[in-house]
This record gives sequence, structure tokens and C-alpha cells, in this order.
Amino acid sequence: MSATSGPSVVPTRDVGEIYNWTELLHFFNHTLPECHMELNENTKRVALFVLYLAIFVVGLVENLLVICVNWRGSARAGLLRLYVLNMAIADLGIILSLPVWMLEATLDYTWLWGSFSCRFTHYFYYANMYSSIFFLVCLSVDRYVTLTNASPSWQRHQHRGRRAVCAGVWVLSALIPLPEVVHIRLVDSFEPMCLFMAPFETYSTWAVVVALSTTILGFLLPLPLIAIFNVLTARRLRQTGQPEGRRHCLLVCAYIAVFVICWLPYHLTLLLLTLHGTHISLHCYLAHLLYFFYDIIDCFSMLHCVVNPILYNFLSPSFRGRLLNAVVHYLPKVQAREGRHASSSSSSSTQHSIIITKEGIQAPAAGPHHHPSLNFQAANTPPTSAPQSLVAS
Repeated sequence: MSATSGPSVVPTRDVGEIYNWTELLHFFNHTLPECHMELNENTKRVALFVLYLAIFVVGLVENLLVICVNWRGSARAGLLRLYVLNMAIADLGIILSLPVWMLEATLDYTWLWGSFSCRFTHYFYYANMYSSIFFLVCLSVDRYVTLTNASPSWQRHQHRGRRAVCAGVWVLSALIPLPEVVHIRLVDSFEPMCLFMAPFETYSTWAVVVALSTTILGFLLPLPLIAIFNVLTARRLRQTGQPEGRRHCLLVCAYIAVFVICWLPYHLTLLLLTLHGTHISLHCYLAHLLYFFYDIIDCFSMLHCVVNPILYNFLSPSFRGRLLNAVVHYLPKVQAREGRHASSSSSSSTQHSIIITKEGIQAPAAGPHHHPSLNFQAANTPPTSAPQSLVAS
């Protein structure tokens, strides 16, 4: 991504002799290399295409399942499911923007979709990116608060408070990208390209400000909050003597590790390339490698859209039970229509009822998928194990 990957950075060497953007782009493309490296751009494009496609297909299926399952119970959503639902919606927004970046990389960063889509697509991506990260922070904080706060006032107003927090996150995420998006525009110098084009005289300053704000708001502030509150939650669960305390601790480590692995390479590379030539000086070969692999690192950061549904949903027995309940909810209808013309003798066969418990464990039933008239219902019994629901609700 050209603009999505952050502002392009131009070394200050001989910049005083450049008077317009055409000369600047020519300078960037022809005078930046100071050493020679054999790096295959065609191989990079193929790798990017495959990686984008894999993330798009897997992430689309996962997040749609998460949204559908959690939306069905959103009216009576317990504990932290509201944050999980909103995080899945934000991740789905990121996933839906991937085909544009995939085609842009394949076309050697030529933008063919007009000026409006140039800005809107980047704005849509950034708003959902910040939303996903902020909802992850809210989930970590609220999980600990819910575990430790048993006051009647909190119990009465927690759902209303979560809805207000979710609305505030969406509004904040919609405002944060505006200073950067207003400087993204379509440039028709050589090929039409969607680039970050701040005022020419203050371009370097704008580039540093945008890169620092992206790193601070998207990584440096969320990481300590996610790490601290997840560690506190794990300690509290171990103090309660829960039999699955070790599993909870492993999940907490996975939450923190995935966030660091997905986002640290992106923000570190963004800062190094932004500061290169103005505040720091990278070795020639290192600069070339960072510029070459930047798009791959940027694409790699989107793996959180694939991993988040697994960590916060599919590993939860409760979610797997609700997923099974949602799937089989529609199967009897199809089977019933097919069985309308069956002989009347089949109506005397035994009907079974499968109960999905709060842990997502299915009660025994003989051949449920062979009978057209099964009744599936979710148990309405509230969970008796609060830590189980808190860690993976």
C-alpha cells in the first residue's frame, strides 16, 4: 500500500534543489539508491498477492461467523461479548479493504479507482484499524474490572456503560485518521498513484508527526494497557484456584504475544523509514531491505484479523457451543421440508433435543443429523464459572 503504509520518506540530501512534486518523485526513484542489491520485485508481488488472498479468504469466513454467532445473542449478551462483536466488525472492515490493496500491489501501485476512492479506502482502513485495536484494549480492561468489581451499581449499569464505550471508540476511531487522510491524494505524475502528499514545505514534519501519532496511538499506548490488565486478570484467576488457571495464563500470554508479533515489525519499520534521512541515517543495505520488505511487513500486520477470531472466539467452549447451536438451528428446517412427503410412519420415530450448555458441551443424542425434526435450544442457565466466561466469553 502506498499511502496506507504511512507517508513516503525522502532523504534530505539535495532536497533544497527540488521545487515541485514531479522533481521530488524523480529524485526519490532515481537518486535514493546508493548501493546495489538484487531484489526481485516480481517475486515480491506474487508473495503479496498470495498473502493478501489468504488473509482475505480466511479472515472473511472467520469474522462473518463471529459476527453472526454473537449477533444472535447480542440482545442478552453477557459479560464482554459486545466488545468481541465490535472487534469482529472492525476486523471485517479491514478484510473488506484487502482486495484493493491486493490489486494495487499487483499493478505496481498504480491506482485505477479515482480520487474519491483513494481517500475513502484509506480512511475506511485506518478507522477500522484503530477500532480493532481500541476494542482489544477495552476488552482487556473490562475483563479485569468485571472480575474484581462486584458492586451492585456496576452490575446494574455495566451493559449501558459498555454500549457507551463502544460508541465512543467508533467516534474516536473515525476522527483520528482525518489529519492524515486529508493529505492523501491521487498523483498523475507518471502513473496514477495514491500517495501521502502533505504541503511540500513541511512534508518532512508532517511525515514524522503522522508516523509518531500512528505508532503512539496504535501501539505504544495500547500495548501496556493490554499487557498489564491481562496479566492482572491472569493473577486474579490463579488466586481463585480455578482448575483451568494454567490454560487462562497461556491464553493471556497468547493475547500479548500476538499483538506484539503483528504490530511491532510494522511500527518499527515505519519509524525507521520515516526518520531516515532527516533524523537518523540507516546503512544503505538496511534502508534498501526495509523499503523492499515494507509492504510485506504491512500486510503481515493484518494477520491479527485472522488470529483474533481464533483467540477470542473459537478457543472458547462457550462460543463453539453457540456456533453449533447457530448452525444446527437452520438444518432441521431444510430437513423438515425434505421430509414432508415421507411416509407417515416416520413421524413416530423418536425426537431428540440437544441442549447446548453454558460450556458449549452437547448432551448425548442418537444421530441428530439423520432426523428431520430435531429441536435445538440453548440453555438459559447463567454461567456459574465467572472466570471461564471472562477469559473467553
